[in-house]
Amino acid sequence: MMREYRASRSSMAPSRGPWDRGSTLVSITGAVSLAVGACGGDSIAPVDPAEPDAVVNSIQIHAYGDERPGRTIGILGHQVGLGAFALNEDGDTLYRSYQYPGRFSWSSSAPEIAAVDDHDIVLDPDGFRLVTGVSEGTSTITASTGSVAGQATVTVRDAARLAWSVPLGRGTSGYGVVVGADGTIYVGTDEPGVFRSRWFALSPQGDILWTLDLPRTWQSTPAIGADGTLYLGSESGSPQTGRLFAVDPGGTVRWILEDLDGIKSSPALGPDGTIYVAGGRHLYAVDPLGEIQWTYEHDEPIFFISSPAIAGDGTIYIGGMDGLLYAIDPDGSLEWMFKTENVVQGSPTIGTDGTIYLGSMDGSLYAVNPDGTERWRVGLRCGLPWGCLGISSSPSIGPDGTLYMMLQGVTAVDPGGSILWNYGCSTDASTPVVGADGTVYFTGCLPGVEADVISALDAQGNLLWDYRTGGGTMGSPAIGIDGTIVAVSSTHFSFEASVHAIAENGSRNGGYAGAPWPTARGGRDNDGRAGG
Repeated sequence: MMREYRASRSSMAPSRGPWDRGSTLVSITGAVSLAVGACGGDSIAPVDPAEPDAVVNSIQIHAYGDERPGRTIGILGHQVGLGAFALNEDGDTLYRSYQYPGRFSWSSSAPEIAAVDDHDIVLDPDGFRLVTGVSEGTSTITASTGSVAGQATVTVRDAARLAWSVPLGRGTSGYGVVVGADGTIYVGTDEPGVFRSRWFALSPQGDILWTLDLPRTWQSTPAIGADGTLYLGSESGSPQTGRLFAVDPGGTVRWILEDLDGIKSSPALGPDGTIYVAGGRHLYAVDPLGEIQWTYEHDEPIFFISSPAIAGDGTIYIGGMDGLLYAIDPDGSLEWMFKTENVVQGSPTIGTDGTIYLGSMDGSLYAVNPDGTERWRVGLRCGLPWGCLGISSSPSIGPDGTLYMMLQGVTAVDPGGSILWNYGCSTDASTPVVGADGTVYFTGCLPGVEADVISALDAQGNLLWDYRTGGGTMGSPAIGIDGTIVAVSSTHFSFEASVHAIAENGSRNGGYAGAPWPTARGGRDNDGRAGG
């Protein structure tokens, strides 16, 4: 059954950001404590505020949401939240600034470089004092209570800027950004409370080219064919029914394949144009005209969020809610299964040597040989005292073969399974995106006043810059053809969505060139196929 879906044109121009004139990069060093303490991770009860200050032996200052000293943040005018711990002589926490902000006095040695908010009661809802990067240089930030003081050094330098930001109207964002070969940017939002989604096509400069309303597409980001056709799935209705859409680059629906199981994941594209998409109990192979070629059927509805990935020999890999990784031959027959210890929600990633990498909700990253045997397994750290739910994102692979995973921050793992570093923060939703120069981009971290940001790390795990979107950023970012970093956000309560583009000053990220699997779905085309 064919239904008509039409794209609507828009002449909306991008709104320019308030910090177009440049940006700051703020590096905090000195007495810095762990973010676990900032989140209430220790069990030390604070003393009564009326207790004399004489019990305080020292003060530690930390940047909110970051576990490591030397934290770096910033877009020009960007505010970072600093917090203070009052400690006794044994190093136990007596009280903290977010509990008793009025007990601490704050100052900056160079407010023309790093300005500290001068309010007695901190404006940030978590009780952290706001520090704004104003100009390049260094400044010492001091927090004191009574006669005891602690200090942190803030370094400010130019790093990046907001190139443009475009409002998309009411909607929530849980999708990754996809960029076509011609530079067109595709982003999606969901209408709150109903099973509807809206997809936008934007120029590299942020002009909205067209919009398209579809039944809810959940986390199905488009895979782009060689001719520019976008393929994405949907799930809507009760009982849940699925559809596969083929949309031409101008926003017109070419065909719809209906009566499928509900689809919440993304399609993969074979080198011959075959579309592989999974939902419920089925993995479907569909030709470019919309005809089903074969179906792999399971007894239970195990195909939920994990998307198919295609190896160089045509084998299709997909994770299941039963904790198994499935290897399906190009003819639709089952080749082998590999067992993890929990649900597999993330999608498999394929290395240049055919190794399959996947995360499990058991908190481990697995490397699986092409014959279905385990090569290695490594458990990723969880920085939350109440535990983590497990790995729900996909690995990405950088130019040197390093793997990047999300579980309470970004963890870098070498091809042999050894953890290289962890950049800890409260995020596990998106898959890191890796540039040709090894720069790692991701969304959803908790480094400052707002809860959700776009962040950039160098290949050693040092924060280069971050940008607060002012709303939730759940999907993975993308690198535009001009090198800008593009991500979507939506405000937490009013559900107003926006798309943002960050231009790095002097950046040479090189796009995705040279990285074997730099995004959640393999590359710029989002086709989920090894070798592009």
